[in-house]
Amino acid sequence: MGAFKEEASTFETVYKRSKRIFTDAADFGFPYDSKNPPEEIKAVLATMSTFKNLDVSYPEEKELVRNRQTWGNNQNGGVSADVIIFWENDEGYDRGTKYHISFNRTSNGATKIQKECDSFISIDIEPYSEKS
Repeated sequence: MGAFKEEASTFETVYKRSKRIFTDAADFGFPYDSKNPPEEIKAVLATMSTFKNLDVSYPEEKELVRNRQTWGNNQNGGVSADVIIFWENDEGYDRGTKYHISFNRTSNGATKIQKECDSFISIDIEPYSEKS
């Protein structure tokens, strides 16, 4: 089982296009309308679905999608998960990149910068390693 740069670039594209969400907070993300999501959001969802299917198909391998959490409700809530892509094995450690992906929905229109958007996705990227 392997993941390739194409999948990672899906997450990195959204990360690079993130901007400030609220006027009164330092939250950053990629805002969108959940009823008409842009291609970038569809690509992230498709990639995560592929990774979840790989996790099921190859249970003996390390999981790609981990730490799924949900909160709130349909008006103000979300779901997050970590996606870990390992690029190499070095001295007994698998090394790669962790993408913490958080989908959020908010009805708090008073402070939103893009009022036409009801959702946003935030992606944090960091190096990751764990024992092989």
